[in-house]
This record gives sequence, C-alpha cells and structure tokens, in this order.
Amino acid sequence: MVSTQFKIVTALGMAAMFGIVSFVLGFNVASACATALAGGVSALVVMRAFDGETQPPSRSVRADIFRFGSGSRPAWLSELEQQNGRGGKLLYGLSRILSSGSLCQRTASGAFLAQSVIGLVAIVVFWLGQAMGFDMRLFAIPSLGSLFADGIPMSAEAAAQMRFEHLFLPLVSLYAVTFSLFLIALLGDLATILRDWREQWKYLTMPLFCFAFWALLAHRKSSGYSALQVALGGGHLWAYAAVFVFFPLFFLVLSASLPGNRAIR
Repeated sequence: MVSTQFKIVTALGMAAMFGIVSFVLGFNVASACATALAGGVSALVVMRAFDGETQPPSRSVRADIFRFGSGSRPAWLSELEQQNGRGGKLLYGLSRILSSGSLCQRTASGAFLAQSVIGLVAIVVFWLGQAMGFDMRLFAIPSLGSLFADGIPMSAEAAAQMRFEHLFLPLVSLYAVTFSLFLIALLGDLATILRDWREQWKYLTMPLFCFAFWALLAHRKSSGYSALQVALGGGHLWAYAAVFVFFPLFFLVLSASLPGNRAIR
C-alpha cells in the first residue's frame, strides 16, 4: 500500500519534470503548466492502478486490437449493423466509444474527437476567409515555429506562410493536450498490461505512434523532405486535412482500443 505522502511527492515531482522539459523545448507558460498538470495526473493514475484501487478487466477478455477475424463476435457489432443509415451507424459507434472505458480513456477519446472537429471547422473557415480576402492573422504561436524549422520547408507564398503561422501552429499545439491525455489513459491501463504482458504487450508500442507522428512533422530525413512536409510548407489543403482532421481520428481509435475499454470487445 503506497502512502498518501509518497503519492503527493511523486506526483509533484513528475509535474515539475514535465513542466521544466516542456518549457525548455520552447512552449509558453500556459502550455508548460498544462503539461505539468498532465504529468502529475499521470503519476497519480499509475500509482493508483498499482495500489489495487483500479480493478483490472477480466482475464477472459482478450486484447486483440491487431488481430482480426478471431474469437467470438462482439454484441455491439450486431447492434451497430442494426442501425439505419451511415449516419446512425457513425453516431452509434461514437456513442459506444465516448460512453465506455475508464474516465481517462473517455476523456482522451473525446479530446481527439473535439480536435478533429476543431481542425475541420478551422480549416474551412481559414480557406474561405483567404478566398474572400479577409485578414486571417488571428492566432500566432511563434515559440512553436522553431520546432518545425528543419522539418517543414516553407514556401515563399504569403498565403502559405500565413496558413503555417496562424493555422498550422495553433492547431498542432492541441496535440500537446490530446497526446498527454492519451498517454495518461495508457498509463492508467499499465498495471493491467503488465499483469498479462505476453498477451497485451502490443499496447506498449502505442507511444511509438505519437513519436512517429511528431517525427513525420518536425524532422527532416537525410534523403530530403517527405511529401507531407512539402505539402504543409506549401499550404496544401489535403495535408492540413490529413494532419488535423484524419490523424486525430486515428488516435481516437487507438485510445478506444485500450484494454480498459471492455465495452467494445
């Protein structure tokens, strides 16, 4: 049984470490405070799980997110097929994701869904505003620009530069929040994963998706820039839609697939 004092000291230590690292990386004070809060909460979640306060799911439930066509058919899939129309199926699937699993998992899934919606609305408004001749210099986060100096080749066009400074940087900063929530949800299930690591070791690879996504945006390969980096620097619509609409939905699926969410098994 871990003492309350130990939990508090460890949580404060994690919060301080997360905050200092994010501040050194160039995040502003608000972002550093948010990251520090995420670090402290994640430490409390992990200690609570190992302390026995969080009950693991039944061992009869298999975590086969990378295995398809095996095992019994989940009941919710049959219910999904009974929904009328694609819209009904979509709403039913989202309701299952956002109403099942642990609190951390539901929060992370909801955050990714909100990020996708915000990205879609912001991209449409920004593109329409530029087409109609409005001044779209609404937000600017210059401290983040240096993180992408090597990864994204900037176009000489003023419209592309404005999209990067006042659309790309504000939207990409949301990943600091959603990724933190996703990692907290993963840490909340860490005790369950480690208790049955031979079956559930796949979940330990999930942070690599976050790192790979960041490397895809911020780091230049020795052979040159990727097509996505060039398209982002040139202000192309498909690249912005991929990064800020479809990628959050991908991480939404990952978050909903964590072992604590037995309702979608």
